[in-house]
Parts: sequence; C-alpha cells; structure tokens
Amino acid sequence: MSGLGKRWNRGRAPRSLWAGLCALLSLLWATKEATAQYVPYGPFEVYPGQTFKEGPGFKVFGDGLVLHPGVSSELGYDSNVMMSATSSHAGVFRLRAHVDLATLPPQRLDGSRPTLEFRVGAAIEYRQYFSANSLIGSAQQFNASSDAQLTLFGGRPLSIFAFNHFLVTNDARNLEVANRDTFAPRIYDRLGLLATYRPWNGPLEIGLGESFRVDHFVQSGLAAFNSVANDLSLYGQLAVLPETLVKLELRSSYIKYYGATTPMIPSAPLRVIGGVQSMLTRWLGASLYLGYGNSLHHGFDSTTPAGFVGTIQSASDLRTSTFIGGLEGRLRMFQRVRLSAGWARDFFDSLFASYFVDDRLYIHYEHGLWRSLVVKAQFETYIRQYGGLVRPSSLGYLAYQNGATTRSDVLVAFQAGATYQLLRFLQLGVNYSVLGDITNFGFVDGAGTRNDAAFTKHVLLFQADLAY
Repeated sequence: MSGLGKRWNRGRAPRSLWAGLCALLSLLWATKEATAQYVPYGPFEVYPGQTFKEGPGFKVFGDGLVLHPGVSSELGYDSNVMMSATSSHAGVFRLRAHVDLATLPPQRLDGSRPTLEFRVGAAIEYRQYFSANSLIGSAQQFNASSDAQLTLFGGRPLSIFAFNHFLVTNDARNLEVANRDTFAPRIYDRLGLLATYRPWNGPLEIGLGESFRVDHFVQSGLAAFNSVANDLSLYGQLAVLPETLVKLELRSSYIKYYGATTPMIPSAPLRVIGGVQSMLTRWLGASLYLGYGNSLHHGFDSTTPAGFVGTIQSASDLRTSTFIGGLEGRLRMFQRVRLSAGWARDFFDSLFASYFVDDRLYIHYEHGLWRSLVVKAQFETYIRQYGGLVRPSSLGYLAYQNGATTRSDVLVAFQAGATYQLLRFLQLGVNYSVLGDITNFGFVDGAGTRNDAAFTKHVLLFQADLAY
C-alpha cells in the first residue's frame, strides 16, 4: 500500500485515539427558532449515530435532574469497509455505551419554564470487523462523542444558548473519502454561543452567534489538513404571520490550516442569506432561502511553489463566488406521517481542494406505523464540484489519473430503517444504507497503481438499544 492507504492499521486502531477519549464532556446546538428557516445540510451517515436515550431515567439530586445510561449494540454486514473501487466486505459489530444527564423534561414540569435547562451526553463506541481480506482482517476501531446544550432564560426576551459537539471518529469528513484503503481517524470539536433578543417578547428576534471549531487528524499523513475555524453570525427574524417567518443573516468565517506542510492558504468565507418559512396550509409547509457566498482565500505567495495543480497564479484563482440557497417542502397530511423534499446549495472547506460546492437534492420520509413502530427512509444526491485541487504529493500520491486538474463527483445515498420500542427501556431496530460515489477521478501511487475514487458501499445493521 502507498499514499493514504498506509493509514489502515490492520487488527487494531491507532493508540493515539485513546488520548481523545478523556475529553468527553462539553456544550451543543442552538434553538430551533434560530435555525428554523434553513434547509438542513447534513452529511449522510453510513453508520447511524442515533441512539435511544429516552428511557425512564434515574432521578438525581431529588427530582431536579435525570440520568439516562444506556448500551447500544449492532451486528451486520459492510460490503465495502474501505470505500474502494474494489469491494472489501466484512462482518461488523458495534457496541456503544452512552450516558446523558439532563434537567427535567417539559412534561414533568408544572407548566413554567426553568431559568436553566441543559443536557450533557457522552458515548464511547467499539467497532470490530471480521473479514478474510488481508487488508481488513479483524480490524478494530474506537470512536467517542459528546454533545451538550445549555439554555439560559429560555422563552424570555433575552435568551442565551451554549453548545458543543465533540468527536473522535473514523468516519468520513463531509462525505469526503480519499480512495481505497482509506482510514482517517480525527478529533473534531465545535464550541459556540448564541444570544437571542426578542423585544417585549414580540415578533422580532435578533441573534448573534459565535462558534469555534477544530478538525485534527490523528494520522501524520493528513496532518497538513489540520484546521481551526471561527464562525460569526448575525441575523434578524420577523414573524409576519402566525405561521410565517422572514429572516436575514450575515455569516462570516475564518479557516486556518495549521499543519506544517499544508498546501492550503487561509480563507474567510462570507455569506449573506435571506429567506422565508411558512405553513402554506394546515398540512403543507415550505422554506425558501437565497443568498451569496464568497470563499475569500488570501495570503497566496507567488514567490513560493504553489500547493495546487493547474494554472493557479493568485488567491483569486482559488476562490468561489456563487449563489447559495435552498428550497424545502414539508407534507403533514397525517399525524404520524412526515414527508419532506428539497434542494440545498452551499460551499465547504475541503481536504482535496480550496473548496467544494454541493447541490443537494433529497427526500425524507418518516411514518409511525403502529404504536412505537417507526419506519424511516431518505434518499439524497450530492452534485459536487471542487475548486483548485491540491498537489497529489500532498496526499502521498504521485499524480492524479489522466493528469486531471479538475474534479467533480455525484454522491448517491439511500437509507431505510425501522425501530420498535418493545419496552420503556428497550428499542429494537434494523437499518440498511447504500452510498455510491460516481466520478472518473482517481489517484496514481508511486508504483504506478491506479486507485479510482469511485466506490459503492452497502451496510446492513440489526440494532438493540437498552436505555434507562
């Protein structure tokens, strides 16, 4: 193996992953109102991260807090563990221990909303593969996560929300996967604060948000792409009708790569977005937003060798200046059926280029069939176009296939599953997913071996979740 393929450690996970397991408590999310109009952009999860957490719980400190411990186990099959053009299938077993500490849920309160509400949760996952393929064997992975949210003065004119999301993960970043044999553990954290003000609790809401994030790759082969970023947002939102919101937002960011040999230069993305969300009828809702974005790369030094392929002469050659937006329709004809479909467009920082632009088309379906039996299905297509590509040597390769200087991908994803809550503390489920990357892009290693970036991956998992 060569290039990024060197990062697969057969039979064990890198020991340095354990160092990240100690930092498991932190702060997550903002209000539903603050992000309500925006069509969600979320990476498709090949291995579902959701767990059943709402068991009866143990009372802590009288009746003020509730502790929810739990264990989730999954057993199944992965047709392409390494996301390679040549399939590398294996059996897979996942075991996740998780615990959440939360203030009392609303249904157990006397109707008033407390000054302080929070939920802090953490999970550790052990993942084991079983395969006759020598590249996989009995490989093990360890993942960890924590999510937390803190709300002060919820429902009052001035509210404050603190949030954090922490990950030690082996899964793909932004659905970006390099090639066959990919195994790229990383540590990710996003910490932030959002303050909202509603004068006299009226229809106008003003919000100011600040967040800081770190993306740190454990493997030295990707150290050049370690990054820190800061995001600042200011928005105004007005309820013009009982079921209609109009919103205008300005988002400014700064992204810095701190790897010693990074080919990336800093960028300061800027987005201006306006939109509206409304219930058109009792059973049909819609969201529409449109805006402008510019990646605003800077600091390009023409006196040193550029870290990009093609005719890159200045920072302006690396920038994108594009419209962004989204459109979503939500159907609520039946109480237990939820159906939504839409399109979303935005740009993101990348491992392989100065940026990539995604046009995402999706349809999501959820149906409570009977009692606590719920089925879900979602189909998503990501039409992806990359900006200026980094030199293949930055990724440990000799060249790109056919001397390519541009890259575009179409990712097609489908996921379907069902869950049934057998007891108050026991939930059973099954989940199937398929993810395909359609592209003619690829890599050439030092031995001249071609490694196509295209792949197809099927995963079938049976789940049992114990949560109290």
